[in-house]
Amino acid sequence: MISSEQERLLKELVKVFLEENKKLNLSAMRDEESIWIGSVLDSLALLDYYKSLSAFSPALPAGRFQHSAFLDVGTGGGFPLLPLSICLPDAKICGMDSTQKKLDAIRRMADALHLEHVSLISGRAEELGHDKRYRDQFDIVTARALAPLNTLIEFCAPFVKPGGHLVAWKSMKIETELKESLLARAELRCHLVDSYKYVLPEGWGERQLLIFEKTGPTPAKYPRDIGVPKKTPLV
Repeated sequence: MISSEQERLLKELVKVFLEENKKLNLSAMRDEESIWIGSVLDSLALLDYYKSLSAFSPALPAGRFQHSAFLDVGTGGGFPLLPLSICLPDAKICGMDSTQKKLDAIRRMADALHLEHVSLISGRAEELGHDKRYRDQFDIVTARALAPLNTLIEFCAPFVKPGGHLVAWKSMKIETELKESLLARAELRCHLVDSYKYVLPEGWGERQLLIFEKTGPTPAKYPRDIGVPKKTPLV
């Protein structure tokens, strides 16, 4: 699924990321192996999941995955945004973050790798989730190391098209998060349809993707005002 040219670009991404990380603290990882395993390979678990199914879901046939509209909420240092953009050159890839300096670093990395199909949005999810340019506009919304599930769902669900998917990168020990997210899932119309477990090499351990399908439009009151989803999560 990954071509030799894409593998070359992924390895080049590691190098340009480490250079940017010297200027701005994007990650605590400081060496090529850590970035390759802990950020690049971890990000590409979504492609492994897709490959394992042959088709992402009945609502998203195989032919559409490569051309889907993706939004990475709280993209931070650009993972999974940049690895996905390398491996899905025909997709519409967008990253959102509230810190402009991080977005500037991502833009420099994307330009260095000639990733012309990457777009970036600056702002808070609580505000942008009510903007009709972005609300209900994306086939797949991703979130990695963003927030506990109940808060994450409120941040992300408004951007997902009805019938689209929210994908959250999580550890294996999330029983409490799953229980405490039941109300958020019901309120935000996000149904947990699958979990994909994978193991990172070199002793990095087992992790999982949680895949939610958005079954209907987001109620107009969500997301709530800035700071409220984090301070008073739906429980």
